[in-house]
Amino acid sequence: MMKNKILIIGLAICTLISCGKEEIKVYDNPFVHINFNNVSTVNINANRKDIASYYVYLSTTPLSKDLLLDYDIIVGDGLKDGEDFKILTTEFPLTFPTGIYKRPIQIQWLENTLDPTKDNTITIRLKSNNLGVHIGFPGEDANQSELVIHKVNN
Repeated sequence: MMKNKILIIGLAICTLISCGKEEIKVYDNPFVHINFNNVSTVNINANRKDIASYYVYLSTTPLSKDLLLDYDIIVGDGLKDGEDFKILTTEFPLTFPTGIYKRPIQIQWLENTLDPTKDNTITIRLKSNNLGVHIGFPGEDANQSELVIHKVNN
């Protein structure tokens, strides 16, 4: 009987000692990020002929003002607007009205054979915003602050 009491008291003490007050750090600062199917780099075929939406996501509690996001679209020297692609999204800055947490940047892909020795990428880079919301995932690396799209020959 005494051994059972000592065992129960020992287990209780171990349980209390092993529990930390902050086992999981909750991150509640807002941030915006971009990805395509949860990756930051994607390949597309040179013979593709469609419109693709690349989404920018806002992670935050409801905001009291619209978020205005500045971004760059950087085209490598191997791609030409009107021959390889057309940027359909003309909204700059990209606006997140209050209550909206996902906005597309749309690109129409055009079939064209590429020079594989050139830079056949389009990079969508998130830059800044009017509310000081963090760009990319929280942390120094700011993962998913840009999306790199490689157009490749089949």
